[in-house]
Amino acid sequence: MEENTIKQESTLENKAVEPPCYDFPEEEPFELTKRDIIFCVSAAVSCILMVIFGLFGNFALGFTLSSLLLISVLGIYFRDAKSTRVTAVVCGALAAAGTVTFITTSNGSVCFFMAVEILLLCLVLFDSLVNHKKGGGTVLRILGAAKSAILNLPISVKSFFSKKDGNQNTLGKILVGVLCALPALFVIIPLLASSDTAFSGMMDTLVRNSIPTAAKTILGLIFATFVISYGLSLKKDKLRDIEAPEKREIESIYIISFLSAVSLAYLLYLFSQLAYFFSAFAAILPEGYEFTLSGYARRGFFELCAIAVINFIIVLSSILLSSKNGSPHAAVKALCTFISVFTLLISATAISKMVLYIDSFGMTVLRLTTSSFMVFLSIVFTSLLLRIYIPKIKVIKTALFTAAAVLLILGTVNVNAVTAKYNYDRYVDKSLPHIDISAIADLGDEGVPYLVKLAESDDYTVNDLAKERLKQYYTRTYFNLNMEELKHDFNKETLDSNMNFKGIKYFSIPKYKAYKALYEYAENNTKSFRYSFL
Repeated sequence: MEENTIKQESTLENKAVEPPCYDFPEEEPFELTKRDIIFCVSAAVSCILMVIFGLFGNFALGFTLSSLLLISVLGIYFRDAKSTRVTAVVCGALAAAGTVTFITTSNGSVCFFMAVEILLLCLVLFDSLVNHKKGGGTVLRILGAAKSAILNLPISVKSFFSKKDGNQNTLGKILVGVLCALPALFVIIPLLASSDTAFSGMMDTLVRNSIPTAAKTILGLIFATFVISYGLSLKKDKLRDIEAPEKREIESIYIISFLSAVSLAYLLYLFSQLAYFFSAFAAILPEGYEFTLSGYARRGFFELCAIAVINFIIVLSSILLSSKNGSPHAAVKALCTFISVFTLLISATAISKMVLYIDSFGMTVLRLTTSSFMVFLSIVFTSLLLRIYIPKIKVIKTALFTAAAVLLILGTVNVNAVTAKYNYDRYVDKSLPHIDISAIADLGDEGVPYLVKLAESDDYTVNDLAKERLKQYYTRTYFNLNMEELKHDFNKETLDSNMNFKGIKYFSIPKYKAYKALYEYAENNTKSFRYSFL
């Protein structure tokens, strides 16, 4: 009995002493091949260029070129001899085309959302290049790759400078040599600078100009570590998988009851508001409508957004939760079809209201982009409607590709330029009685050529307001001119020497047209130009 007690106590002590077992990822560095090293160096250079010429060059040519370079580096690294999937080709083509929008439009919203869209397209593209298995959870793999890029960051950094056996590689040896030289350089350079005036002036200029570049380079290297970690994790198949939540099927009776209640509410609302919904197609307000035309249109848009988001979640969840053997219950299909058609109807009426609004008050970028968003929602819901009967349709991919197409159209057609031209043409042909000079000026680069035209208008008020806006562009936005310079004759060379946004990284088609219009106005109206600004 005592022996058993002693054995039990001994066992408990051993258990207490044993360290806990955690499933830590392997901390050994990646075994880098020559191709991997070329990729790391190319990615680092591309990221530095993207920060210098892209992030700090606004959305312009610098961002386009640096984005294409980084996409190409990653695409070549992931590409192998196996056949490329159609998804990869489509994503690559849309991403490459999307980078062009940064030089065709200056609309900040379009450029920002296009940058986000390009990122999503590239994530799908790179996953398709590496993962040759058909099907699977693309979204989960992308999330897993993003998670791995963060968790594998220490391993990736360690791999740059050491091998699996612990010895330093060539890159690590070079870094050690450079670091050892720094103390000597801190002593040698000041001595050389004090011994020669020319060298001292050169070093002052070099240091003064290199500090901003050095800061941008450091930021680019930080960005590069994440990109390289992502690339190595995906290429070496060191992914931290994200488990999909276990699918739980719900009895169809619950879903049918829920959808029936929602459908009944929509049906009652539709019958009670028939005049409200369909009057926009006739370009008239409903009889007895208490709100303004602008309020009428805005209500249509926000109704669409709220209802569309709710209905998208309801329909997609109902299809997924009620599916048995890949097909939902017939009653669920019917009710989801009604809700989808109802949403498309809301979309059509909202678009017609916005058309009525634009026809009455003119076009703005917000009105045009919201109309485009309505079209996007309509296409996505159409694919969702088809998904009810054709399970192979990929709603998420449809939404991704549709968003890319809509943004590409808005960017290449240039929503700002279209808005400016539409309002100016309607003002000239008298179909629009008034033109908002501030709204034209707020369009940025695209509005400048039309401000120049309006500065020569016969309407004194329009003429005066346009010149006041041009004064702002000459003295602050596009040129660094002061009043003393404006008192004297000046030419194109004077404007060139005072130009803002110098350098190819700032180039865009709208900016080029804006500068050209300002040059021509200054050259052709020298006296009136000077006197109007004094």
